[in-house]
Amino acid sequence: MNWAAINMSNKALPVYDVYNRSKRLGTIYKRELFGVDRKWGGDDYFYRIVFRNPRGNKSVGLLIDPPRSALENAYKSKYCYGVRLINGTYYYAFKMTRTEPIYHADGRRVGAVAAGRYVFTKSNPSTGDNHPDWLQIYYAEKTNGQLDRIRGAGYNYGFVNIGLEDGSMWNTISCDGLWSPHF
Repeated sequence: MNWAAINMSNKALPVYDVYNRSKRLGTIYKRELFGVDRKWGGDDYFYRIVFRNPRGNKSVGLLIDPPRSALENAYKSKYCYGVRLINGTYYYAFKMTRTEPIYHADGRRVGAVAAGRYVFTKSNPSTGDNHPDWLQIYYAEKTNGQLDRIRGAGYNYGFVNIGLEDGSMWNTISCDGLWSPHF
């Protein structure tokens, strides 16, 4: 399972080239978000990640033996903006700080969710197999306050881009949770 992680450790984590572990590509700072690609393997010692490099571009890199607190699922229930009961199931709300695309599970774009609106997911959600920076969602709030059920391509969920290409810190990511140092 892939997930969007947040570095909740007190350490700055060096990021290395996947194929040349002596080449440093950047750093993951405290409360910075990144995607973890668990398909790659690594036996819980090496973690292939998607992160923002020092030039601000989305890039692939490698974390080597990070502390467990550096791999916190960023979109688990304890960081949500609230819980909503929808059709008998509890979902956790995360707020969009900018408009981002929504995708079916097969990767086909089906719309967008506006800034200031919420997306709803289940506890400890995963991210896309090919996009560890896309959050698995079940509902998205429309601008009129109604909810859109996100499903298609044979699945009962879809994905929203968390906005890693636009920011990776608690105050710049598109799909916001309660990770601020003020909480």
